[in-house]
This record gives sequence, structure tokens and C-alpha cells, in this order.
Amino acid sequence: MILNYLVLPSVILAFITATVLLISWDWRISIFSLGLQYLCVFVLISLSWPMETAAVKVVAGWMSGAVLGLASLNLPQENIKGKPVLISDVAFRLLAAILAGLFAFTGGARLVIWLPEIDVQAAYGATILISLGLLHLGLTTHPFRVVLGLLTVLSGFEILYAAVESSILITGLLAIVTLGLAIVGAYMLTAPTLEEAS
Repeated sequence: MILNYLVLPSVILAFITATVLLISWDWRISIFSLGLQYLCVFVLISLSWPMETAAVKVVAGWMSGAVLGLASLNLPQENIKGKPVLISDVAFRLLAAILAGLFAFTGGARLVIWLPEIDVQAAYGATILISLGLLHLGLTTHPFRVVLGLLTVLSGFEILYAAVESSILITGLLAIVTLGLAIVGAYMLTAPTLEEAS
């Protein structure tokens, strides 16, 4: 299968995109990274599921990115950024991402022992996304950033869950959760401007 050659690059790209989501304050770069991240999730889930079912994840992820992007498009830039970017902040986040990646690398190897159904590379991708998503949630309180962190954690969980369960109903429910998070995030972004307008 052609996708087998893309598994290792997808794990590496998942780490890169989750790190970019952690350090970038530009909403355009964040939405683009989120789209690439869901492409990696699609490749890693396709190890356990048929490609047609795994495609639901990438479609739901891209729709979530579109919802967040449309909500961010008409907002003032300071509502998205939240605070000015400092070099020390970027350096700290980059170092924390590297440490979380090392933790995920060791955790992924042990995860295969506990969950033998999962492919080792999918386990690495899942633990990378979960650990960097949790790190993202621990470092921010801005609604846009929180939703990106939640979507990253959910992406890692979906990779793990795909190895255990292949139900179409669960696939649909997880897609609804992904879209629901994006809609709530879009509302949290636009709510302050709606209050000012009224």
C-alpha cells in the first residue's frame, strides 16, 4: 500500500505541526498546521481502518479548521494573538515541545506493550499529539489556543482508539465532537465582539 511509505513521515510531520501550533501566534499558520496535522492523523488511522473510514477524520478536521478560520477572519488581530510574541516565550515553548516529544517517544514504545493491536508508529504519533496537546493546554488560556490544544489531544486519542474500535457510529460521534469543539471555539472568539456591537 502506498500509505505505508507515508507513516514515518506522518509521525515526524505530526510532531512538527503540533510544535508549530504551540509556538505560532499567527492564526493563519495555526490553521494551516492544523490541516496538515489532520492529514497525518488520516495516514496513521488508515493503518487500522479502511481508507474510506479514515477519511472521515481528515474531512472533520479540515471542516473544523475552516470554522475556526472563518471565525478568525473578521476579528481584530489582537483578539487572535492575545499577547505580543517574545523570543524567550518561543524558546521556552520549543524546549518544552522537545522534552514532551522525548517523553512521547519513550511512552509510545511502552504503549505497544499495553495495547498490542496498535502499530508502533501510530503509537508514537498518538503519544506525540496527546503530550504536545496537553502541553499546549497547560500554557494558554486564550480560547483559540485552547481549542487548538483540545483538537490536538483529541487527534491523538482518535489514533489510539482506531486500533481498538472500528465502529462507524463511533467514527461519526468523534467527528461530531471535533466539529463541536470548533463551533464552540468560534463562538468563544466572536462572543466579545458581538457583545460590543450590541
